[in-house]
Amino acid sequence: MTSQRLFTPTPSGIAGLIFAAFAFFVVPLVAGGQWLNVFISMACFALAVAGCAFMYARMGMVSLTQVGLMGVGGWVTLRLNYLFDFPFELNLLVAMFITALFGLVLALPALRMRGLYLALVTLMAAAGFEILFATFQFPNGGDTFWGVQTGTSGDFRRPSLATSDAAYLRYLVAVVTAAFLLIELHRRTAPGRAWALIRRSEAAAMAAGVNVTFYKAWAFALAGLLAGLGGGLLAGSLGLLDGGTFRASESVMIFALAIVGGAHSWLGVLIAAALFRVLPAALNNAGLDADLSFVIFGAGLLHAVISAPEGLAGQFVRFINTKLQKQTQSVQEHAPTLVSMESRTGSSSLSNQDNSTPDFAHHVEIDSITVKFGGVVALNNVAVTFKSPVSGIIGPNGAGKTTLMNVMSGFIEPTSGSVRSDKNLITAMAPFQRSRWGLRRSFQKEEVADDLTVSENIVAQIDTDRTPAAEKHEQVSRALEFVGLSHRSDVLGRNLNTFERRLTDIAKCVVGQPRLIMFDEPAGGMSVDETNRLGDLILQIHEFCGAQVLVIDHDVELITRICEETLVLDFGEKIAFGSTSDVLSDDRVRSAYLGLDNETAEEGQGNA
Repeated sequence: MTSQRLFTPTPSGIAGLIFAAFAFFVVPLVAGGQWLNVFISMACFALAVAGCAFMYARMGMVSLTQVGLMGVGGWVTLRLNYLFDFPFELNLLVAMFITALFGLVLALPALRMRGLYLALVTLMAAAGFEILFATFQFPNGGDTFWGVQTGTSGDFRRPSLATSDAAYLRYLVAVVTAAFLLIELHRRTAPGRAWALIRRSEAAAMAAGVNVTFYKAWAFALAGLLAGLGGGLLAGSLGLLDGGTFRASESVMIFALAIVGGAHSWLGVLIAAALFRVLPAALNNAGLDADLSFVIFGAGLLHAVISAPEGLAGQFVRFINTKLQKQTQSVQEHAPTLVSMESRTGSSSLSNQDNSTPDFAHHVEIDSITVKFGGVVALNNVAVTFKSPVSGIIGPNGAGKTTLMNVMSGFIEPTSGSVRSDKNLITAMAPFQRSRWGLRRSFQKEEVADDLTVSENIVAQIDTDRTPAAEKHEQVSRALEFVGLSHRSDVLGRNLNTFERRLTDIAKCVVGQPRLIMFDEPAGGMSVDETNRLGDLILQIHEFCGAQVLVIDHDVELITRICEETLVLDFGEKIAFGSTSDVLSDDRVRSAYLGLDNETAEEGQGNA
């Protein structure tokens, strides 16, 4: 499943490798001096595009500082060369490390903002770099700390294997290909799965045990490292850089072209870099104004936004697939057939433990939880101990049900009170630590990452476990078999129907060693048949993995069928708790939740 996908080439990847081979073997033989410099520049800026596209495609974040960070990498590479005469590769490594640190600094605003505000912050950082480059200039061999002296130009040390322009282009192609493979390795392993969950929903990522702060910082550092590498390589092409190359507007152009080319693929990055550097040179060579390229860029951007969300690369790959008649078979949309309860009970491969004893050892103790948002009391001194394998929480809209679940998940800090499970103080843990302890939850909307397969969505839940890879694979296989999705394990999340997405959510909750699983309206939007299947599945969870289950739902029939005990909330107050049948017959519950006043309830009982 996931291990197989790690080494499976994509159509875009194959096209990118073919392009790299062409650039390595053919271009240096046929291109003249001017065009060699153009392709060298394209290769360097491809790294900046790659970082920008990676941030957008994997994290859903817009970073407009990549060209500015290229300038930083170029400045450091030049300074180290002229001041210490270090080998070229050592200069590059130091430049990459420093730009990665700058990337970490840029990650700080990303912890609190996204979208337009984050884009503006990174654009301001790029403008700041532009001002610094214009003020202090790039080192050219001078003796001062800044290394700038009018009328001088020192000798730059290229790699010993790449002293000529043709050899240097081949060197760049090899380095850029390795950088792309580094990005792809991240995408196909635990960091990529974590980033996909963060893009989908930060709350869902934390519920899966992802340390959102750490992985955001990692992403920005990786993008900064790529930009620094590109800047250092660009410095090596000429031995001197100019501040006008790294204007803030160029970062905006890089991002726009990443969308035009296709931010989700290697080929799209190469197309964007070619448009950025090769197209203006081609227009000049044809006797046209290079600024005409901006008109072409604008038309391409409109085309991408309106009719090509995957960019030119996506359209190219689809065209090739059509011509070669390699279209994949259509995805089956039928609902999966769940294994019957009797067959599950008799199957030793699906049972984690022997549950022959009727006693249930797990308890969840909610001790005087109060939550206030300003003057609004969302929960008021709620205290209850859940002792059953499956317990329910019901109440009208706005009663505080999801607020209580968010407190238990760590998304809301209570004004007072605590939550314990088996003597573990859950409210003292960070959200991702609660998941690693064994707390799982679903959300009202299925939180399945579209860019991951079903099995990758599930394994993302246990990426942080210190379990051997073979055992993780077995756990994922068992979870897939439990929910009946084994035959859909390699289907991308975007190709699942609503019921299959809900089943994937359940598989994410039962994989590994969960202790407490919380479902927030799992039957919302489901048909009667699907609701019955979900109910049967939830009833089997404790037998499958030993976890205690809490269920929030408005479907009273479902709650009655699967929950031994139920808590009822109304306006943040606990109005009833006990066996489900007793609770649902309580007059206060019928009045608050079922819309019946006491007289109507008494008449109903009398008629009965």
